Amino acid sequence: MKSIRFKLWAGMMTLVLVVLILLWLFQIVFLENFYTQMRIDDLKDKAMSITKLLDENKPKEFQNKMDALAYENNMSIELLDTKGSSMYLAGSSGVGAQMPMMRNDSRDQIYKTALAGEEAAVSLTHPRFGNKFILIGLPINTGGKLSGVLMINFPMAPVEDTAAILQRQLLYISLILLAAALLISFLLARSFTRPIVDIKKAAEKMAAGDFSARIINSRQDEIGQLTQTINYLGQQLSQIDQLRKDLIANVSHELRTPLSLIRGYAETLRDVTGNTPDKREKQLGIIIEETERLSRVVDDILHLSQLQSGNIELNLNCLGINDLVDNVVKRYELLSRQTGVAVILEHSGKAEVEADGARVEQVLYNLINNAFNHTPAGGTITVRNIDLSEKVRIEVSDTGSGIPEEEITHIWDRYYKAERTAANKVGTGLGLAIVKALLEAHGAAYGVESSKDVMTTFWFELKKHAL
Repeated sequence: MKSIRFKLWAGMMTLVLVVLILLWLFQIVFLENFYTQMRIDDLKDKAMSITKLLDENKPKEFQNKMDALAYENNMSIELLDTKGSSMYLAGSSGVGAQMPMMRNDSRDQIYKTALAGEEAAVSLTHPRFGNKFILIGLPINTGGKLSGVLMINFPMAPVEDTAAILQRQLLYISLILLAAALLISFLLARSFTRPIVDIKKAAEKMAAGDFSARIINSRQDEIGQLTQTINYLGQQLSQIDQLRKDLIANVSHELRTPLSLIRGYAETLRDVTGNTPDKREKQLGIIIEETERLSRVVDDILHLSQLQSGNIELNLNCLGINDLVDNVVKRYELLSRQTGVAVILEHSGKAEVEADGARVEQVLYNLINNAFNHTPAGGTITVRNIDLSEKVRIEVSDTGSGIPEEEITHIWDRYYKAERTAANKVGTGLGLAIVKALLEAHGAAYGVESSKDVMTTFWFELKKHAL
């Protein structure tokens, strides 16, 4: 299989070769015909311009300019009348001296064609020396009538000499261009393919499970953007891999403890205390609590999966935010007495919001549960709603130990647990991830503010119901 570097190099070299071939074709192969035609057209125009002096009755000026034209172009010019007699001859030795074949069939044919009112030209070869000449016949009109024929004879040697010089020059240019093209195309191919090779190697490492592979590249073009994307992909895969490991560790831990307790108490109940009502009831209560805990873990995992798969639909309604918050907080009265953590409720206004009531309650439950999990006995949890101009801001604050600043950006991640010291350190690490998914589904702003050993406040804002 040919590499992309070879293909790129071969493509550029092919382009250079095509350009060189076209250059040789037009500058060498077609040069003589092209140059000859240009010379013929140029001489015709100049000669016809001078012959107008005859029509203006300026024979002396006509002769001077024709002599100059013949001398400058190393050619012979002869003016013949309608009977074939020579009326004017220019050139060092005249047309006849320079071209002995002038009195042949080609010369007569050119003369007759020009006498018929048409321009004519023919290429001739000297019979002795082999020199090439161009013979041109031009009809001359004086006073609106055909008065003669102007015969022009010029050598082709300058054209052949020019082609030879160009051919030699193009040979050197072609060799230099080929050498430069070989070097430049190689460097360009390597420049383009080196980062691609690095990307390939990094992708292979990632496919093998090494998500730490990174590509060093400072390019600002599309390849540079691809490199940045691959690096970002590696970063995201690394985070996903870490979350996967955290999931296994956290779920294993969360499931192992209640399962161990359930099994232990069930065996004790079966073998030891089955006939003792008080002990039996207590142990059955622990089994039920741990079963509920297992159920919450499974529910959280399933719920988060449902949210992230996009299979959940919001049922948006007009809600009285005060009543909704009151109903949620009332359910924590028993837990508040059991844990010694006071729950304070603060209202500001009686605004109505556009939201899914069940989902907002779930957000509040998770935030308040999180506050209970990280607030020691004697602490307080404050739930307040603040009426803003177009939104309602809901805050859940606790007087726990706070969240370290370096961990705040991670607390919304799945299975992440901030290291906050508290009496009740429990949870699956999914609650805040569920809160994030539900609030983003509502298009709500949210955040957290925390001061170490002072207070932590989680907040979110819901749009008011439009009247």
